[in-house]
Amino acid sequence: MDGSKFSDILYRLLRENGLNRKQFAERSGIPYPTVVGWTNLGRLPDFVALEKIADFFGCSVDYLMNRQDDVGNITVVRPLSEDETRLVEYYKRLDARQQQAVKNLILSMLDK
Repeated sequence: MDGSKFSDILYRLLRENGLNRKQFAERSGIPYPTVVGWTNLGRLPDFVALEKIADFFGCSVDYLMNRQDDVGNITVVRPLSEDETRLVEYYKRLDARQQQAVKNLILSMLDK
């Protein structure tokens, strides 16, 4: 990942949250000169800072590293297994009511 792409992502998050760099620095506890380095000088945050930024904005480190196409849509780094691919295909064949039933079933299984 290059610094300009990270800077673009950070600026987008700031804009979406109605913050400027100084406000973000104050609220996140990250020194303002560090934020300026990321946004103006092409510097990249270390892993600890990435975690802090992700926690602050409620996004993933993958998103900050441009490994997601949106805050919630992870770009698959490994291909799906044959079983996973088949499950996705089956799911797509269901109507909206059936898809919701599948989601509810999965969520109930994860809660246990």
